[in-house]
Amino acid sequence: MSIEAYADHLGVATRTVAKWDAEPDIVPVPAMQQVLDTALETAPDAVKARFAILFERHTQQPARENKYDSREVVMVAANESAEDAALRAAQCPTESISDLYDRTVHVARAYSSRPPMVAFVDARDVRDLARTLVQRTFRPSNLADLYVILGQTNALMGSIAFDLGNWQAAATLARSATTYAELAGHSSLQAWTLGLQGTLAFWRREPEKSLSYLSRGLSIAPPGVPRYRLLYIASRAHAVQGNEQAIDEVLAQARSDFEDFAHPDELNDSIRGEFTFDDARAAACAAAAWLHIGNGEKAASYAESALNVYTSLPEERRPFSPTTGATIDLAAAYLISGNRDAAEDKLEVPLTLPREMRNASLAGRLAKVKDILDKRGHAKDSRSKALSLRIDGWLKDTAARPDVVDEAI
Repeated sequence: MSIEAYADHLGVATRTVAKWDAEPDIVPVPAMQQVLDTALETAPDAVKARFAILFERHTQQPARENKYDSREVVMVAANESAEDAALRAAQCPTESISDLYDRTVHVARAYSSRPPMVAFVDARDVRDLARTLVQRTFRPSNLADLYVILGQTNALMGSIAFDLGNWQAAATLARSATTYAELAGHSSLQAWTLGLQGTLAFWRREPEKSLSYLSRGLSIAPPGVPRYRLLYIASRAHAVQGNEQAIDEVLAQARSDFEDFAHPDELNDSIRGEFTFDDARAAACAAAAWLHIGNGEKAASYAESALNVYTSLPEERRPFSPTTGATIDLAAAYLISGNRDAAEDKLEVPLTLPREMRNASLAGRLAKVKDILDKRGHAKDSRSKALSLRIDGWLKDTAARPDVVDEAI
């Protein structure tokens, strides 16, 4: 309710409610407390449930607002999404939804060019506004649009939570994103969020669970980019299983589906940014799969293809994390093939990244490079040993490390 509407509901002066709004720590006089108690007692059950959630959140707020604890910020946001109830009240202005959509597009497109926590806070702000509007509308078309925005922002937050190394929050947000996509009836977004859940699962060394998510996604994914993306993600899950034949099969299937790219896809074609899955990302995905298997030649070929596409883009349009990840994977492929000098050259830029631009995906990839150096005899010479120590220092100085780093991915 607005301040005026709430004052009228309670039968008190507007200035009284305005004072509560301006000074949230104020303790009302006993008579006013009784008025508020009566309002709560006579409220519908849904309102009482929401009050209980908000009260619990408020009592825990001091511990949650440590702005320096990014993991806590991410986890709190994940819990808020999980607790969110789609309460409806009044009509929702179409202009507000359009504004939220535009802000979501901005977050998605700027995703790779800013520190993860900055992008996360922006996505969370859009999500919170969308949740507020959901509580104010009964109109089905508006609700469907808001559920799409909630699905998109939760998907972005889940992806960023993974970048920050917070597995639990990432999984919670990804599940919330899938639920919102289902509520909206948006099959492309649902397929994208199931792909995110599949990605999180294979990074957690749970390939069977990953393939289950991906199979579910493929069963509802529209033709074109949504299916193409899921098949490439599946190649990485099969790699964790050590199944080379399955990798070949899903990559071949993806190539045969390439003709379906003529089908438009809102996420890939209109929103773009983090939701884009183009030839470069496909090649980078295949490179990571073959790298896990230990096929340096195939991994290098795909990684080089990805980097050729990325480096041909204007710098302002070049996605930072995918480009850096492909660069690290190419270095790892060079090491497997015995070309340490080329690998060291490729690692120079990733190893000089400022801490705020590092993420869990890059940390996992660099851990793989260190593992190759340490286990394949490269560390016997002084230069390789120095490179291994340098990577180790990078990893120890990186806050965005996952709860469990899969050094084989």
